[in-house]
Amino acid sequence: MTRPAKETREGEGRIATELENCVLGIIAEQQPCTAYVIRRHLGVSLSSYWSASAGAIYPLLRRLEERGWTRVSEQSWGTRTRRNYSLSPAGRHRLRDWLSPPVTTWAAAFTYDPIRTRVFFLKHASPKQRLDFLNDAVAATASALGEHQAEKKALAAELSEFDAIGREGAIAELKARLRWLRSVFARVQKSGESGLI
Repeated sequence: MTRPAKETREGEGRIATELENCVLGIIAEQQPCTAYVIRRHLGVSLSSYWSASAGAIYPLLRRLEERGWTRVSEQSWGTRTRRNYSLSPAGRHRLRDWLSPPVTTWAAAFTYDPIRTRVFFLKHASPKQRLDFLNDAVAATASALGEHQAEKKALAAELSEFDAIGREGAIAELKARLRWLRSVFARVQKSGESGLI
């Protein structure tokens, strides 16, 4: 049974969150798709931000439906009902707005990086703890970089051009973090040897 899109422009005046916009993009690419497909897509995403938990996805999908940005069709699936999501015309419009200029300053700003956040407070660690932390951060980042490079290579035949480009951006960010961490490690190590820390 397919529910018609709401005729009212209920969601028009609302600002969608970055996660809501991202989910609209996933639905546009995968439609019709289930919440499980969306969760799986977020779970393997190269972004470091969002929870793919059911506790986060189901309320978000309800909001998108209430705003008239998605259409939902239901079908029997064993003893349960499966909900399939697709974009409504208003949802497609919302997605296109998100992909249009202007790009806000906060969207163009540096990305969330929990390792960089910890570096701000390294003065509170002992010299050995600092070097241990930085050494481990270098190893973890190098490992993440290797995994993402291998995954991009393994999926090369399946990725759309823009999926490949997006993954290249995430890989470039990891490479930049790795270079930066190595320089921080060398600087902290040199400062420790000279007795400055």
